[in-house]
This record gives sequence, structure tokens and C-alpha cells, in this order.
Amino acid sequence: MNKEDILEQSRQENWGKPDELEVTALGKAARMGMLVGGVICLVLFELSTMIWNRPDIASAAWMIYLAMIGSNNLVLYKHLKQESKLLLGILCLAGALFFMVSFIALVSHEGS
Repeated sequence: MNKEDILEQSRQENWGKPDELEVTALGKAARMGMLVGGVICLVLFELSTMIWNRPDIASAAWMIYLAMIGSNNLVLYKHLKQESKLLLGILCLAGALFFMVSFIALVSHEGS
């Protein structure tokens, strides 16, 4: 087999699977997305508590963000078996639950 035959066979065997460059790019994109989400939560926190006087918006934003980070870390734990990912996932999901309860309390208090 020459080089071209080997490359063609490899392309056929790996068709539809992301290559290493794509996997690396997806990881970087996910980390950047999480970072941007965190910055947006910080901005929403400042706006909702200092300007709009709507702490429920901040609670909702942090609830969603921590749920995303927590579930991301649990998936990483499943695949990498790093206990730090499990711990961070559990802590973030507990934080998301806290902000969910806070959000419900704030919204129900406004309605009464």
C-alpha cells in the first residue's frame, strides 16, 4: 500500500468522526462559551440588583449557568474519572438548586 491508499482507507474508516483538530476546537469553544456565560451572569447580577432592583433575574442567570457548569463537569467525570470534576459538578449543581429555590421564592414573593 502506498501513502495515498493508506490515507484513503483512514478517511473511510473515520468518516463522520471528528478529527483531533475538531475535538480540540470544540473544547476551546466550549470553554470560551462558559467564560462568556459567566461574564454575562456577572453583568446581569450588577444590572439586576443595582439598577433594575430585580434580584430574580440574577438568580435565574446563576441557576442556569451553574447547571451548565455542573452538568459539564459530571460528563467530564464520567469520561475522565477525575474526582475533582465530580466534586465541582456536585457543588455547581447544588449552587444551581440554591439559586432555583431563591428564584422561586423571589418570584412568588413578587406575586403576593
